[in-house]
Amino acid sequence: MASLVDVVGGCEYPGRGVAIGRDSDGVPFAAYWLTGRSAASQQRELVVSEYEIVVQDVRGAATDELRHYTAAIRDEEWVIVGNGTHVSELAGTHADCVDLQVALRNLDYEPDPPIRTPRIFAGAVIEGPELLDLVVGSARSYSADQVQHPSLFLRRSEEATAGVVSTYRGSAAEVVTDGYPVVVSVDAEWETLPDLLWNRLDPALRVGLVVIPLNTETFSEAILRAR
Repeated sequence: MASLVDVVGGCEYPGRGVAIGRDSDGVPFAAYWLTGRSAASQQRELVVSEYEIVVQDVRGAATDELRHYTAAIRDEEWVIVGNGTHVSELAGTHADCVDLQVALRNLDYEPDPPIRTPRIFAGAVIEGPELLDLVVGSARSYSADQVQHPSLFLRRSEEATAGVVSTYRGSAAEVVTDGYPVVVSVDAEWETLPDLLWNRLDPALRVGLVVIPLNTETFSEAILRAR
């Protein structure tokens, strides 16, 4: 099984990525990272509040829904993390007890031709140190008018493992869309992951990263890394 650190650093340009699982001590956590090629994509930051994490423009420019969105939402019982406005949509349907894999089928990929970036997400029920009914998936382009919805479901997340999905797997010069979720090993405690993951992202492309412990009631103990 590949490790989380190796998967995050496995290509020059992963775009945006999500991981959710349990660290080497069994602590539940989620991680989200941003990389960007354009000046507009570089001018972003992650802002953490109690129950949301938002991606916003550092200059206070007009909101672009493909670049600025709520990336994570939680309540006492569940968490959802992803790369766009669909995070809020999925949080609403999940609160209404709709299965995340069912809700995923209503998502489309991003309207950014010719790349057609996948919409990725990860979600789980939080029960003490456990993550239950964990779903990691995406809405990705199969063709210009066809959408695939690959997903990974784990009834219970095992210690020292995580589900991961990213938007790309190529280089900045040759973007290759991804969106296929995988299970990886987590060979570290969550507090060390911010530096381990940040250091594997290309310094010229990395924008922001957050690692969030999920055994607390809010996002207040999340650890940020930024340009």
